[in-house]
Amino acid sequence: MKITGFRFSVTTLIFLLSSIGAFAQFMVLGAKGDNKVDGQPLKVGALLQSNQTITIGNGAYLGLAHTSKKTIELNKAGTYKISDLETKLAAADNDLTNRYADFVINELTSKDGNSTRFNTGAKTGSVTRDVSKLPLLFAMPVDENGISKTSKVLADTKITIKWFVNNFDEVKEDEIQSYVFTVKDGSPDNIGNVIYETNTSDKKVTIDLSDSKFKRNKTLIYQVEAVTKNGKKKITSPEAMLQKLKSKENYLIAEEFNKLPQEETAINKLIKAKFFEEKGLIANAINMYEEALAISDVPQYSSYYSEFLNYYGLVKKESVTASTTTED
Repeated sequence: MKITGFRFSVTTLIFLLSSIGAFAQFMVLGAKGDNKVDGQPLKVGALLQSNQTITIGNGAYLGLAHTSKKTIELNKAGTYKISDLETKLAAADNDLTNRYADFVINELTSKDGNSTRFNTGAKTGSVTRDVSKLPLLFAMPVDENGISKTSKVLADTKITIKWFVNNFDEVKEDEIQSYVFTVKDGSPDNIGNVIYETNTSDKKVTIDLSDSKFKRNKTLIYQVEAVTKNGKKKITSPEAMLQKLKSKENYLIAEEFNKLPQEETAINKLIKAKFFEEKGLIANAINMYEEALAISDVPQYSSYYSEFLNYYGLVKKESVTASTTTED
């Protein structure tokens, strides 16, 4: 049975894996580098049977989904028997992990316009960002004026805040030397006091909310300024806010989050990103996507992240260049 692409739902995936000859055990979700199965090149979407052997080349990567909806990643060069890989998966089921693994596998493998969200158009923000003339905008949900509004975050976690040049008539990318990112106290008593500042050439910053600088603050105000090479322009974004969840909600979400797989793999990071997305914690979700790509920057995961950003209107439309097609 030849699979020419992977455009089907999780239900179909599980059916295919369990019904074809010799009982296929895994499906390839992501691949990079020299990977082979029984000596033949291995592509994304391939179904792997229990009697087969795969070879991982130097610097290569393979992300697999099992019939049980568990996932496994291989990034160490060597030869692996499919039958042996199953024994490396945890024996105990985790309903919460399985639920989010379902979502991730479905969205990575399904591009038919029915079972995936990414073909329904942007959920929020894209229209107002297109009409906004502000020079710098954050990759956060926006209000009707295209300005980033208050974003909820889980306390004592890492978050990533991204931004982009929105108005090229005001400033062009090649005019910018660096960015100054500032966090201010949002509490009534000390509102506006700068508690953190950093200079970066990237268009993103990751901060750890468990750090003593941020730990006691329930509300944080952030802003970014572009430093131009000639120093003649002062290009500043609007201020936006982060709001830590209230104690009870924060506790309940943190309890669920701690039940998710803790092994530092790209797929596990994608599962956590999906968890945060469902909870409405976009800054936390973005951080998980960034961490996933830092571990395994394979085309499928990069495209998945780009689709997420585009769906929520968190980037200018013309800046999303990653392909959303799959290999045949």
